[in-house]
Amino acid sequence: MSISRKVLESLNSLGVTLSAKPDFPIPLLPREITELDDEGLMDLFVQFTQWNDHLSGARAVAVINEREAQRFLDTVEAQAMLSNWAGTKGDRVAVAKASIAADPKVLELKEDLDTKYAFRKILETRAENVERDSQVVSRELTRRTSDGGGFKSRARRFTT
Repeated sequence: MSISRKVLESLNSLGVTLSAKPDFPIPLLPREITELDDEGLMDLFVQFTQWNDHLSGARAVAVINEREAQRFLDTVEAQAMLSNWAGTKGDRVAVAKASIAADPKVLELKEDLDTKYAFRKILETRAENVERDSQVVSRELTRRTSDGGGFKSRARRFTT
């Protein structure tokens, strides 16, 4: 069982869970955000917040999985080094390391580690994008509430 799964199960037993994946896609940031009415703007902010919560937890799991893969790779490489070492003066560390690096099991573990690294990096990028979009919505909310004490969309200002 993976470390992240063990930790998640332990957290669940304490009543602590990561945020579930929202049942809607990550929203797109409207080009004309000032045209949204107040309710639409708040709904958009809530959607971004729910996705931020979910992606933060997913990113933590990805980091844990990547670290676990690195540890497993390091262990297999060390075991291979010990089993290939003849202990004579003629042995060369570089030759032993090259032999280990070419081992199919080591190559498989390196590919697994690279895959977990790539997954984490892409997930981090997506989470950062959602966070930036959320900040844009937050700034618009702040702008509206600082325009005279209450929500006023640009459309409302021109019609009232």
